Amino acid sequence: MLFAPSDFFTALRKDLKQRLPTALRNFRTTRGRGRLMKVHFGEPAFHYEAWHHAGAGRLEVGLHFEASAVENQAAFDFFRSRMVEVKAGLPRAELEPWDRGWSRLYETVPAVRLDDQVLGKTVECMTEYVVTLQPMLEQFLRSRDEDS
Repeated sequence: MLFAPSDFFTALRKDLKQRLPTALRNFRTTRGRGRLMKVHFGEPAFHYEAWHHAGAGRLEVGLHFEASAVENQAAFDFFRSRMVEVKAGLPRAELEPWDRGWSRLYETVPAVRLDDQVLGKTVECMTEYVVTLQPMLEQFLRSRDEDS
């Protein structure tokens, strides 16, 4: 089945909520432009993102750091020091500085069309990202709050 972008991201949200462990189902979502969905747990600047790059035929799944430059650098450094642990759960994950002083920890999956197969892969990938990275993100956020 082929999906329109809005239907794809609606299905992604629903399937992600069902797939995640109960303790991680209380996420909030934000829909960006037509081919983007952000998922966060109370800190919108640090969010998981699914972004369809239609021209490249890829769908990006990752954890984005889009706070202040100082906070983004602190998050980047925190996760860089844990890349062995990250790669154990997410072997294809890459950490890189990105646009506007942001950073991201991400991978892409083939997505020429938004269909059932891409939806399944995206749900699986996004679930793995949240389950693997959310405990580390919470640790980072606690340490940030203790330092301020």
